[in-house]
Amino acid sequence: MITGLYSAASGMIIQERVQDVLAQNMAGSMMPGFKREETVIRSFPDVMLSETYRGLSPSTDKPRYNHAIGRVGTGAGVDWVYVDYTGGQMRYTGSKTDVSIFGDGFFAVKTPDGMRFTRSGNFVVNDEGYLTTTQGHYVMGQGANNNNEQSPIYVGNKDFYINYYGEVFTQQPDQNGVMRNTLMDQVVVVDFADKNKLFREPGNLYRVEDGDTNNFTIPDKYQVAQGYIEESNTDPTTEMVKMIDSFRTFEASSRVLKAIDQSVGRAVNEVGRPG
Repeated sequence: MITGLYSAASGMIIQERVQDVLAQNMAGSMMPGFKREETVIRSFPDVMLSETYRGLSPSTDKPRYNHAIGRVGTGAGVDWVYVDYTGGQMRYTGSKTDVSIFGDGFFAVKTPDGMRFTRSGNFVVNDEGYLTTTQGHYVMGQGANNNNEQSPIYVGNKDFYINYYGEVFTQQPDQNGVMRNTLMDQVVVVDFADKNKLFREPGNLYRVEDGDTNNFTIPDKYQVAQGYIEESNTDPTTEMVKMIDSFRTFEASSRVLKAIDQSVGRAVNEVGRPG
């Protein structure tokens, strides 16, 4: 009975964690570039029960060996929660500050805590003329006009154009007063050899461990698209169905736990009581 208590309780704990993940997925379903998470569950190793005999066998006068009773499960637990980096649907907005990545890769942004990475391309131009995220983090460029040192992308108060290489152009007059496209910078797009080493942070941002430079790679196939937004890869309907299924599993485990608890209570308080 005690093992049954552990198994039922572990099932309830698992479903609580599953529901937390599903709730986060549904909350991020309207966030551009949001990537859903999935819970991986593993069972604890089974335990072999055996009964130990003492003395000699009456038929052979030889020592008896342990007699195997059988295996018993000891419940399960959450092994890990992984991020599904499958791309979301691309939605055309026509806004010059909306930028998306077709294919692999992340935008690099500068935050007060250091460099972070995101797939959310719903950018804005701040009062200083820099391209930033909605949280105010600077979108980083390759430093085309800064000795190739990565720096925030400045577009001023002018119209700008971003081609599929991520190059940012504005209209600037030449010495004859003719308006020409002027290269301002190029959007930094990076990828990672092992995305499981990324750590999610609030604001749909990701970070890497300090010093983990070997994980950075250049994406093989990607295009930067201005005027498009990558939507979340979360399907709210699917997540809601999973939430209902998880809640029912939680309730079933709860009923099993209650039934075992009542049985243990009767065994302790009633069995063997003098009549």
